[in-house]
Amino acid sequence: MDEFMDEWLETTLRSALEPEPAPSLEALDFALGLARMLPKNHRPSLVARLISGGQPLATARGVEAQQRLYETDSHLITLWDEADSGASRYLIGQVYAKNNGPLMPESVTLFSVQSAETSARQEGSEFHVAGVVPGVYALRCALESTDILLPEVEVGG
Repeated sequence: MDEFMDEWLETTLRSALEPEPAPSLEALDFALGLARMLPKNHRPSLVARLISGGQPLATARGVEAQQRLYETDSHLITLWDEADSGASRYLIGQVYAKNNGPLMPESVTLFSVQSAETSARQEGSEFHVAGVVPGVYALRCALESTDILLPEVEVGG
């Protein structure tokens, strides 16, 4: 029993005295980018959850696409992810108030470790982002009175 305790104590002390591993530069960049995407204190922020989607679909134009549906307690967000030229993807999204219909975001920003922040282009109540490299992104929709964050949007997956 004493040998076991000595071994356990030695292992525990060695682990406790080892320096903490430093986070990778990619992890730091991603965390800083997410912090920049968070709203200022003057308005609330909501995190949307994925409720359906991700299955491949065929569109009227014959390209491969996926539709995902996200929600908060009072919002729905639809996001189309379809093949663009080459290996890139084209995103089309829309934000709805559950009780009032489509909303016009003040801005929509796409962010990932792999690429710089990209602002979406507004077309009516839809937002569009072209030339998106497949990967995992965060998407921030800034509305008049709140921000909605979609933390793990898988593009092209």
